[in-house]
Amino acid sequence: MSVEMLEKKEKRYTRRINQVGNSLSVGIPKDITKALQMNKGDEIEVSFDEERGEIVMKKVNRSIPNGVRPEVLQAMNRAIGKYDNALRNLRDR
Repeated sequence: MSVEMLEKKEKRYTRRINQVGNSLSVGIPKDITKALQMNKGDEIEVSFDEERGEIVMKKVNRSIPNGVRPEVLQAMNRAIGKYDNALRNLRDR
């Protein structure tokens, strides 16, 4: 086994599958969301490896439009997450 393999730290979690409408959902552990700087509304890519029987989820990293500072985008995402219901109600009026 290589040194790189020994140094690799892999955390494993057990989660229960929940029903949300007609879909199933799984919660992402808080320490993972912090490490990946994930917020409500962020996108993830889900892939399924049939051969290995594994589901892999990756955070989608969208490029920031030119001229937009990353901290402005983060503040906007926080505001949308915080006021999501109010914004949806306004849209539906």
